[in-house]
Amino acid sequence: HDPFFPSVPTAVFERQMAWLAKAYRVFTVEALVERLRRGTLPRNAIAITFDDGYRDNLTHAAPILARHGLKATIFLATGYIGSAEVPWVDRVALAFKTTRATRFVAPWGEELSLTTPVERLAAMERTLDDFKRRPDEDMRRIVDDVLTTLDVTDQRGFKTLMLTWDDVHALTGLGFSLGAHTVNHPILSRVSAQRAWTEILGSRTMIESVRGTPPTAFAYPNGRPEDYTANVARLVREAGFACAVTTRFGVNQDKTPIFELRRGGPWEQHLPTFALKLAAYRRHSD
Repeated sequence: HDPFFPSVPTAVFERQMAWLAKAYRVFTVEALVERLRRGTLPRNAIAITFDDGYRDNLTHAAPILARHGLKATIFLATGYIGSAEVPWVDRVALAFKTTRATRFVAPWGEELSLTTPVERLAAMERTLDDFKRRPDEDMRRIVDDVLTTLDVTDQRGFKTLMLTWDDVHALTGLGFSLGAHTVNHPILSRVSAQRAWTEILGSRTMIESVRGTPPTAFAYPNGRPEDYTANVARLVREAGFACAVTTRFGVNQDKTPIFELRRGGPWEQHLPTFALKLAAYRRHSD
């Protein structure tokens, strides 16, 4: 999912998944972690994950995965599931896409041009990067200010952008496993310990109440080293999770901290480049 420009085309994703099915042993995150703990993880093991809970996980990705017999793990930001709310990132991105403004005074005081799509994308990326470094409460207030500055109607009414709970049931029927990704997707190092606990436990409790079983895997929002702390990882463990994934580059081995599992984002649309990147991950572990 890309909130500004089209994501990987369906035909490209189909070829990528067909290649993965032939070249790798594909597991859910939970199954991969269990193999890792037992020391039985094959060298060509890989897990496919999706974050947040966008509906295109069901409408676009799931049928392709099913055709190739592949399973995946979806990490749900539960506050958006079955609601008209959308993540703040999408609100900001769509504001930059639809505004008629040609100039924008950023929250840090710099004036940015919005004349061309390239300039809009650059302005959006700089704004998102700035927001992710701010305390969560301040950031969410400034999001509303930015939408006002760009003179864009609030974009929270996208009823089909996120999954419903019925959609989630359909995904589990197709072999997806469910992980938690907080309730409202705050960057956990930017909130208080009490708020972090509420977000972590709340997402787990919601999934358990709907599905009947609690999730065992957690994904840190944004997932960079600066986006979670040792205390946050401890809270994830105390909430009852068995593992957690980051967005840190690397291959998971028996020495990888189980609450700091590595992930990568292969967005390449050229299949040989996609294959080469995955091979580089594997070589990185040697």
